[in-house]
Amino acid sequence: MHHVQDDLVLRPGLRAGWARLGAGSVVGVVVTAGVAFRIGPEAALVAGAAWTALVVVAAVHLYRARIVLTAHEIILKGAFLQRRRSRSRAVWTIRATVVQPRGGPCDTLFLLDAHGGVLVRVYGASYTAEDMDRLVNALGLPCSGPEGRVTPGELHRFRPGLVPWFERHAYLLGMAFAVAVTLAIVAGLLIGLAVTAP
Repeated sequence: MHHVQDDLVLRPGLRAGWARLGAGSVVGVVVTAGVAFRIGPEAALVAGAAWTALVVVAAVHLYRARIVLTAHEIILKGAFLQRRRSRSRAVWTIRATVVQPRGGPCDTLFLLDAHGGVLVRVYGASYTAEDMDRLVNALGLPCSGPEGRVTPGELHRFRPGLVPWFERHAYLLGMAFAVAVTLAIVAGLLIGLAVTAP
């Protein structure tokens, strides 16, 4: 954490971030090798390029990401985008430890406006609990939230409108995506067999 002209600037923990990038790189190598063994070198080249692109984007995000709280704004900077919201519109916050399917718990902060709408959502996965505490304290707004870890569905029941539909139904979307990929592979194989058939 750094203070610049009374602004609060929070940056992700680099050690944990690089550890995740290293683990992601190892997974990418293993997946690419598996694709090469099962499907062939051309498919492995595509898989390897996709994993490399993901790791590069994650590295750029780790380098550029930060949360900046000024007297007038809260700014969330990512790899390529940034979101700016007027601090004066925020009237209270909800903080929750959200557990995503197949993911670990994520300290999450929602800044709400006077109508209960979400101005901005701060994902704390890359930040320490102490940094999130500093952010909550610096905002100086009332803060509430559910006790313990919650799923997106449980958080929706606690306060409707905080999490979008697709996040509450991640398993359903994952299954639909898997079915779509499977159908695309089967269609590709059938087309390939039809084209190469004598």
